[in-house]
Amino acid sequence: MAKKITRILGCIVLASTLVLTQGFLAGIPSGSNDGVAVALTKAEKKERRAKRAAAKAAKKAQKAAAKAAKKAAKAAKKAQKAAAKAAKKAKKAAAKATKKAAKAAKKAAKKAVKATKKAGQATDKAEEKAEQAAEKAGQAAEKAGRALPSLP
Repeated sequence: MAKKITRILGCIVLASTLVLTQGFLAGIPSGSNDGVAVALTKAEKKERRAKRAAAKAAKKAQKAAAKAAKKAAKAAKKAQKAAAKAAKKAKKAAAKATKKAAKAAKKAAKKAVKATKKAGQATDKAEEKAEQAAEKAGQAAEKAGRALPSLP
């Protein structure tokens, strides 16, 4: 068993040595460089700035697009609300006009009935007056007839 453990440890040491050697030869750092200042070249700095600027511009554009979409949706909703309000107002105005026309027609009908009634009354009155006048004329003729024979 000790032989197996020794063999395993040997393999592990050999593997780690090969990996570390390969890393050093390739120029890859063996450990992490967290917290260690790494000098960047001017090109790398410019590249980083450009990446940040591009990301910032993309984020800004995305925000602007979202804001514009929200504004357009709000405007569409407002327009729809205004159209509904206008339709409601038009419907109400049409109903009011219909009601007003019906009321005017009813009023005109009432006036026509009243005028017909008054005309009937006037006719009746005229007939009555004509009868009275005829009666008075008859009475006057009778009086005149009575008065004439008494003359010498």
